[in-house]
Amino acid sequence: MPKVVREDIDNLNAVLTVTLEKEDYEPKFNSELSKYRKQANMKGFRKGKTPLSVLKKMYGKSVLADVINEMLQKELYGYLTDEDISILGQPLPSESQEPVSFELKGLEDYTFKFDLGLAPEFEVEGVGPENTFEKIEVEVSEEMVDEELEAARKRHGERKFIEEDIRENDMAKLSAKELDGDEIKADGVESEFSLLVSSISDAEAKEQLLNGKKGDTFRFNLFDLEEDKDEKYVRKYFLELSDDDDREVGRHYEVTVEEVSRIEPAELNQEFFDKFFGEGEVSSEEEAREKIRGQIEKFYNNQSEALLFRDMQEKLMEINKPELPESFLKRWMKASNENLTDEIIEKEYDNFAQNLQWSLIRSKLVKRFDIKVEREEVLETLKNRVRSYFGGVAPGMEHIIDSTAARLMEDEKQAGQAYDEVLSDKLYEALAAEVEIAPKKVSREDFEAEVAKARESSAANQAYEEEE
Repeated sequence: MPKVVREDIDNLNAVLTVTLEKEDYEPKFNSELSKYRKQANMKGFRKGKTPLSVLKKMYGKSVLADVINEMLQKELYGYLTDEDISILGQPLPSESQEPVSFELKGLEDYTFKFDLGLAPEFEVEGVGPENTFEKIEVEVSEEMVDEELEAARKRHGERKFIEEDIRENDMAKLSAKELDGDEIKADGVESEFSLLVSSISDAEAKEQLLNGKKGDTFRFNLFDLEEDKDEKYVRKYFLELSDDDDREVGRHYEVTVEEVSRIEPAELNQEFFDKFFGEGEVSSEEEAREKIRGQIEKFYNNQSEALLFRDMQEKLMEINKPELPESFLKRWMKASNENLTDEIIEKEYDNFAQNLQWSLIRSKLVKRFDIKVEREEVLETLKNRVRSYFGGVAPGMEHIIDSTAARLMEDEKQAGQAYDEVLSDKLYEALAAEVEIAPKKVSREDFEAEVAKARESSAANQAYEEEE
């Protein structure tokens, strides 16, 4: 029977020696050769009657290597499972392992040595009622409520056409004729386009429009009208030129105000309340403002919780710094990716170790809180992701969501991401229930600055993981 012997080098490194004796593998080896014999159809011999000596000469070494490797993997990983040994990475052939030669003349015993990187033993500290974490929350101002209410009124407002008194938020339909000096260019470009007056960055052009009315004519440099629009955009959308129209055009145009329209915000009445909030949900401006305040708080709360979870991770990683088998891990990194040079490994090791550190802490917490992720939860997360792609789904179209999510479940990467999302949500809830949360109100600007920093950090980590 195969023998496995463990030798601990220290608390983070061990060597497993697996011995396969001749009597362990010879029956399997002979059995595999017999299978080859039954299938062999070689010239000079009837099918299934090729002598074993011929088969051994031709295929013996490769068959023996396959048999030994299969038994070796079974014994190695069976031992790790039975003994409940937590390892990092994968077992690596020991640097002291002698080369193995599979000789058929005299079958012998084989000994294999594997180096193990052991997962460190530790208990996660910093998770208890005596530990306080700050949760930054947006201070919802009256101005923010005003903005949202005004935006809602405009979405449900009525478009009216204006003859005079052009304003910043009006939509102006303009006709343009190419100029040649001070005159309209013969056979020049003529077009018609619309834009919001507020989007005009050319101060002189905007002032002319704001002081004008429908039917007035002005002269603009269309290419300077909006500073964030390049020449390609101007040619396509302002001058209505096709992509393959490469004629040279002038920059100055006579522009006539053909039409001005304005969204008149909906009245703050029951009809508007029912349309925007749902029938009977709101019956006064005061109730509407409170409802909107709650919606804003809920919107920012999701981001607030994400920031808090990030801070929890950083604090727990600061408190819990389990020692890692650095030399082994660097060997494993190189063995796992032949493109990694020693220089790259040295450069990237700290990021790798940091990710591994959090993975170890997370595993401990998942076990501590007995967190489980069910298949149905992963599937529902994928369904929600598909719904967000479509911006919601009309009644009766849920079968599209179901079938798309089912396909995503078959994608290992997509399913893995959804699994991690569910696990992270559950871990956050468990941590938040265990520690003290101290809310801190901040301005929207300060909050969004924190979100931007977190996104930059997350993008950098994701880029590293994808490189790995």
